[in-house]
Amino acid sequence: MKKLTALVISMSVGTHVFAELQPLDDAEMSVQSGAGLGFALQDFVFNTDDASLAVTGIEDGGGNEVGIKWDEFYIMGEGSENGTVEKPIDIGSYLNPWVIRSVRGSSDWSGDPADYYTGDAPAIGDDVAALQILTDVYTSAAQNTRQYVMDCIFAASADCADRAAIRRDGADIGSRFTLDFVDGTSHVWNIDMQGAYLDGSSFWLWSRQDQNGESELLGQLNLSLFAEKFQIDTCGDACTGTDALLQIDQLYLGLNLGFGDVQPLKFSATSDGNFVLELSKPNPSSQGVDPTNSDEMLEFFNDYYANAPKSNIYIGEITVGNRTAGETVVNGFRAQYLKATSIDL
Repeated sequence: MKKLTALVISMSVGTHVFAELQPLDDAEMSVQSGAGLGFALQDFVFNTDDASLAVTGIEDGGGNEVGIKWDEFYIMGEGSENGTVEKPIDIGSYLNPWVIRSVRGSSDWSGDPADYYTGDAPAIGDDVAALQILTDVYTSAAQNTRQYVMDCIFAASADCADRAAIRRDGADIGSRFTLDFVDGTSHVWNIDMQGAYLDGSSFWLWSRQDQNGESELLGQLNLSLFAEKFQIDTCGDACTGTDALLQIDQLYLGLNLGFGDVQPLKFSATSDGNFVLELSKPNPSSQGVDPTNSDEMLEFFNDYYANAPKSNIYIGEITVGNRTAGETVVNGFRAQYLKATSIDL
């Protein structure tokens, strides 16, 4: 408990947030719905400094306890040199805030099919409300990270140099973990991201009854994460070598998991307390489609493939120790089914 308290105090001291409340005029007030909370952090620096959080109860294959210490966690502006130089960053802005809000589903499954995938909450039935967490959104081709990646990394638009010159700085994010073994040896894991962007990402949660009439938690994740550099360093006590260093120059994860009521993420737990995350198969019954009607099923899957968002992954140059490999591109894929379950160690 003392270690946890020290961590919280260090977080409070190392975090600098400045905000200014500004009045809205009548025209601005008239378009406010009051349905959510928007926030932005200006000149933000987060650093746990020398605090440490210990995790106990983990054992190795021989039944010996492995001590795990979370020694470091920081969020700073780009150019912090792995958290050693406290550079501030703006997370969101007055015009482009992070938003937490409740959104009514936009799809009237008994209405015009042309309107199924429009509105603020496409593919979610209009009989429920969903909780949405949305990062900052930009329409500028230079500031919209997904558009910048598609145009200037997956492709080579003529104005990429101009866009790069006016892009805002990204964030530096990193953590350090120490594993202490029974034989007295220690292993350190350093994980750092430099120049990271998360704009245009969203996470949704809503609830429906399952086939047994029980309430079921559903969700959808639309992740847009880009980092100029991502690196993992694993080493012993001295932590001076680089043979085990994994470094990726430019990493992009454009992942879309879930598609409203048509293919939601499902969150549940097993009877023995383990967590289950399941991306269900596309569900025709969400739209009242008769699965025995081949014409309706064909139309359903045509709509699904035309409207369900695709995922994209880009991994630039990879360096492992002294060996380097070229880029890897996975473009335009969809996950049809996914199930992940935690297990007892």
